[in-house]
Amino acid sequence: MAKSRKNINKGVTLYNKILKEFTKINNDLPEDRKLSLVDRRKYIKEVIYPQYKGTSSSRVSKKAIGISIFNVLETIVPKEGCDVNYISPSVVSDVSWFDIDEFIRDILPKCIFIRVDAGDFGTTKIFNTLNYDYQKSGVKKIYDNIREAIRNKSNAEFTGVKKLRNGKANDGTPENYFIDFILTINSRPIKPIEPIIYNVPSEERKKVTSVKNAILSRLKDLGNKKKRRTNARKNARKNIKEIKKLKNRQTKAKTEKYKRKIAEKKIKEYNKAIKQLQTALNRGNMTQEQYDKFEQEINKLITDAMREGGML
Repeated sequence: MAKSRKNINKGVTLYNKILKEFTKINNDLPEDRKLSLVDRRKYIKEVIYPQYKGTSSSRVSKKAIGISIFNVLETIVPKEGCDVNYISPSVVSDVSWFDIDEFIRDILPKCIFIRVDAGDFGTTKIFNTLNYDYQKSGVKKIYDNIREAIRNKSNAEFTGVKKLRNGKANDGTPENYFIDFILTINSRPIKPIEPIIYNVPSEERKKVTSVKNAILSRLKDLGNKKKRRTNARKNARKNIKEIKKLKNRQTKAKTEKYKRKIAEKKIKEYNKAIKQLQTALNRGNMTQEQYDKFEQEINKLITDAMREGGML
């Protein structure tokens, strides 16, 4: 047992040594080549650590670790869209307040600096989308504040505006810029929309088009995903409505035989409804919370049907 614990501690020490060196190298990389902590841990676990597994940390030099890290980095294609100057204003405007989390997480390149400014509802610090965290970034708090105050009373959207980070020069250096997502309520921004202007050289115009197309493609995928989610909820409500109809027919039935027949049909509808719910959950078209809510309602209906049909 003591030997096993010693081996585990040795492994942890080596792993942490690799991670520390990887983080140090990663911090010095250009924005389009930097890896998130999740990705760094993934490559360490799957590629780098196995090379040294069982070896004492003291016997693995930083130079050797560095070579292993750079070998991994050479296999990774640089991310596209890490220069805010290449991001067309048209693809970061009119972002619905209830979509801001998904927009940051799934649409924006994972390598740019942004801020979410909702005025009295809250403002985040400038942060990099590489390690975006919905709660830690402060976006969740802003979302909750807007939801509580606005609900469906007003039309609220975020407009992305290119700005300079403090003390940085407007010279085209990617990390000098950030996108400020400013809240607009009923077409009125909470503060003036004043983007910084930097004209991309003509020879780089193709990159602007490429980045725009990539973001539009992700927006299309997100739109399709929303449709699937909407359809999943519609199907759940449709199934519940059908079960309720059968329940009413069962209640009005004049013979026990007919009541039992309706109850059996209702059970078939129940099985279909639960199967569709499970499929929607597995495919990511429904959250666990939504699944639980629909399942609870369906279960109550089917339990009542079985009791009225004499099956309980």
